[in-house]
Amino acid sequence: MHRRLFLFSTLLAGCAGEPVAEAVRADGRGGLLRPWRTVPGGFLAPPVPGTGLSARAGSAMYVKWIAPTALALRNGDLLVADLGTGRLWRADTVAGTLSGLAAAPVGTGTALALGADLSAWVLDPAARQVLRIARDGRLLQTFRSSAPTLPRAMALDATGQLLLADGPLGQWSELRPAGAVAVPVQLVGADRLAQVDALAVGRAGVMVLDGLAGCVHVVQRDGRVTGTLGQGELVHPMAIAIDRHDRVFVLEASGQSLRVLQAGRPSIVLTAAQLGVQQIGGLAADGSFLAVSDRVVGQVVIHQLADPS
Repeated sequence: MHRRLFLFSTLLAGCAGEPVAEAVRADGRGGLLRPWRTVPGGFLAPPVPGTGLSARAGSAMYVKWIAPTALALRNGDLLVADLGTGRLWRADTVAGTLSGLAAAPVGTGTALALGADLSAWVLDPAARQVLRIARDGRLLQTFRSSAPTLPRAMALDATGQLLLADGPLGQWSELRPAGAVAVPVQLVGADRLAQVDALAVGRAGVMVLDGLAGCVHVVQRDGRVTGTLGQGELVHPMAIAIDRHDRVFVLEASGQSLRVLQAGRPSIVLTAAQLGVQQIGGLAADGSFLAVSDRVVGQVVIHQLADPS
């Protein structure tokens, strides 16, 4: 796993001949975005049974994404929900290969995550469930929501525990290991909380996006709200991702910009053009990397993020 992460970092840092993002000044002392690489698809290569490792691409067919939206990124593995084909794809960005996950539905509201074992977690809101799929394509677990409303978002914490947002109820449920009862967590101290639209887990707590109120709440695991970001700045936020420095990247509904929020610092706006895309369809963060899907061109752009100065 560490070798894959090293290869992934090296590959991103030294992509000769690929476009380089214009530096975005955070505070006049340094740029936020580093050189990127673009992933438009990959060569079909079914994973090796039992291991999930990619076979050699060889002369297999090349698949180009059409309208990628939701993403997940971890250690060089990239999950892509392609609304154009209605399929979920797993790309090995180190090997340059691609495999389809037939067991996972893709549609409006699909959300994705990657576990520490690189298993794929897929939120299917219409069926009120989350599927966990092994790297070799086997269905491992199914988590079903008992809430009266459709689940709207999910996130994994560092231990692999699933947080499933109950949307209009203004809470999330924590699903313990297999067989345990889901535990609802009601937010306390957020007077303006209208609903939970997205979740991301960082060092400071759970970042909860309230799209109606136009802000991101910083919430502890017991439901206590300890901070609020983006109030008065977000217009129609719809998705979030968080990097290792607790910078929260918020996607506006127009798909033309991301707003970067961090406690104690002024916010930053990254336009679609600065990110190298025409329309942002989804985003994901992994450590110091940010992936952004382009639902118009049909590709995913992966950026390396500079450390805060």
